[in-house]
Formats: sequence, structure tokens, C-alpha cells
Amino acid sequence: MKLKTYLEIKGMSQDEMAKTLSITPAMVCYITSGKRNPGLKLALKIQRITKGKVRPEDWTDHNI
Repeated sequence: MKLKTYLEIKGMSQDEMAKTLSITPAMVCYITSGKRNPGLKLALKIQRITKGKVRPEDWTDHNI
């Protein structure tokens, strides 16, 4: 699942997710718009926070 989709389903704002991840709201915006991909450490943190709904594999075109 894409992070943008997860936020929409949960009714969570990008600002709320940014605070949860300890990153800037701008970075969440870049990630949800597809302009940037998170590094492995951040991708794993997103996976943990979303309880596996958004996985590191979701940032690539390939399955890991």
C-alpha cells in the first residue's frame, strides 16, 4: 500500500505522520507525491508505524 493511501484511509494528515516519524512535513509530502523515496531506515520505520500496511517493497518496482 502507498503511504498516501494509508494516510487517506486512516484520516491522518501529513503533518501528523511527519511528527510520528520525526521528519519534516515537506519530506512526507515528497514521499506521498512520489518525488522521493525513503531510505531503508525510514521505510522500515514507516512499516513499523503502519503495522506492516506500508512495506519497504512498496517503494520499489520490484519485490524484495
